[in-house]
Amino acid sequence: MSLTRKSTLLAIVSVAFVCTVVMSTIAPALALTKYFNCTTRAANKHADLTLEDVNECYYKIFVGAREYYLNETSVLHTQTK
Repeated sequence: MSLTRKSTLLAIVSVAFVCTVVMSTIAPALALTKYFNCTTRAANKHADLTLEDVNECYYKIFVGAREYYLNETSVLHTQTK
């Protein structure tokens, strides 16, 4: 391979790596933004923010969290018996 081909290949791999890193950090940030927006809407709707509202928003935005939490607590509960 010539030097220009190696440089081009390195540039393509570098750009792909940077794109992957950026995309993996943007998705969690968007989820947190949606979560905070949900809790803000709940607080503004009732003029009060309750723990139930916070949990409802958490389970609404982070969809798999409820199943994970229930699975973890059931595993821990069976281990302590």
